[in-house]
Amino acid sequence: MSSLSVTLIDVGWGDSILIESMDSNDVTRYAMVDSNDTMYFRSSYIFLDKYFEKKNVKIPDAKPVFEFVLLSHAHSDHGQGLKAIMKDFGTKNFWYPKSLNWSSLATLIDYANRSTNVKHHESLDTTKVLPDFGDVKMIVLWPSADAIDTNENNNSVVIKLKLDNSVFMLTGDAEAGVWDKIASQIPIETQFFKVPHHGSINGTFDQLNNTPWASACPPGVELGISSHVRPYSHPDQKVIDLFQTKQMHTYRTDQHYHVTFSTDGSSSSVKYSHI
Repeated sequence: MSSLSVTLIDVGWGDSILIESMDSNDVTRYAMVDSNDTMYFRSSYIFLDKYFEKKNVKIPDAKPVFEFVLLSHAHSDHGQGLKAIMKDFGTKNFWYPKSLNWSSLATLIDYANRSTNVKHHESLDTTKVLPDFGDVKMIVLWPSADAIDTNENNNSVVIKLKLDNSVFMLTGDAEAGVWDKIASQIPIETQFFKVPHHGSINGTFDQLNNTPWASACPPGVELGISSHVRPYSHPDQKVIDLFQTKQMHTYRTDQHYHVTFSTDGSSSSVKYSHI
């Protein structure tokens, strides 16, 4: 049976997300979105190392482990650990948005250009057609192809993952101004939605105090927050209060640790724990 799971790894701050799919032939595929690891704090790397050991995925024999590695946007709390992950685990594709923050992106692109651990790399926008991830269809909802925002958060790659009748949404740090433009594209079949920008106010409330994505999400959606408590106090209490008022089911890495959202294409489930 086909399946899709998304794990928000508890890294303390920033984003780090493992995606796993199994197709109808029981072939498992892996992908990675973001990593904030540093030389001294390697939370996502350690998680992956233990996870693949449990899965009996032999490193480095299994390289490239990942179908794709995605940098959602060019901020260090999302990308500074990706070079080590691509180096040691390997990836068929490295994807990233167009950006004005070239210094944060150049090191990764330079590595992708010269390393055999990265088979292909390119920037993503809404004109790009992504390959299937097993039985999962992937569609880029943002950024558009015609502009690069001076606010790097708003260059974040927003991707819809669809398995049969289930949709999972990955959102990077795209702020509410982006959602004013694309919230109408959130499908009624959405079962999991990653809360943008770690649950910050500007990720959810626009300048008119509207909540475009939260208002567009269907009833019963499961929300996941990659928390960024220090030094930014994300998620913000105003955002949490909104979710409670709307009775939206919310899971956050600072309270639930590693959080995994899964679907078989029909029903979904959530589990959370230390690995």
